[in-house]
Amino acid sequence: MRQILLSFFALVITIPAFAQNWVTDESMEETVMQEDDQLKVLYFTASWCGPCRYMKPIMQNIDEDETVDTTVYFMDTDSNVADDILKVNSIPAYFFIKNGHVLGRTGSAVKREDMVAMIERHDAMTIKGNLLAYRGKPSKYELIAGANPKLTVENLETIWYDAHQLNALSWKIYQKLTDPQDIACALILIQRSIELEEFTSNLETYAHLLAKNGENRKALKMAKKAKRKAEKNNEFTGIIEELITKLEA
Repeated sequence: MRQILLSFFALVITIPAFAQNWVTDESMEETVMQEDDQLKVLYFTASWCGPCRYMKPIMQNIDEDETVDTTVYFMDTDSNVADDILKVNSIPAYFFIKNGHVLGRTGSAVKREDMVAMIERHDAMTIKGNLLAYRGKPSKYELIAGANPKLTVENLETIWYDAHQLNALSWKIYQKLTDPQDIACALILIQRSIELEEFTSNLETYAHLLAKNGENRKALKMAKKAKRKAEKNNEFTGIIEELITKLEA
């Protein structure tokens, strides 16, 4: 009898469990953010959530269905901070992601056929939009509000983890606003952008903001750094060369 029981337990152990592709804050880079041209569904769930329990077998079935070209990743909102960073206020919630870019998001319990239709619709979209700002990277900078009524700390917190949105807003402030408080706000935003991810565009923005703030020596140093990075990446250097010429005059 003991041998029979041991054989039975050995068989049970070898049977595949009803496993989901669970991800954490730390494993997002090699899973959800993969640049492999496949649509990913990042599914936010929790054990206490009734609608999530309803959706669990549906999402698992879709993930295992070879006719649906997607991978579903499950994230427990009680064990991670990505949902807080992404402002997920209710669950279940679904982010449709390809090559790290967010193509859309939705929520609530839905029928299987409706979810498959949403997946297929997003899969057919052109890849564009912002990268998923999932990183809970801490900052040495303290967020401050600008004088402009739209530049509140509450509004700015929504993009605090997205280097590209921070850069885009900082450039708009540089182009359109002149109040010293707005420029000071933009300088914090662009430094945070570089802290998250350094690229030519945010170095250029930082150089222009420094120049607008009267910090010409720092602006020139940053402008030259931006030019070197642009040249290394075979990117356009005309805008930054123009700034360098003005600063050296």
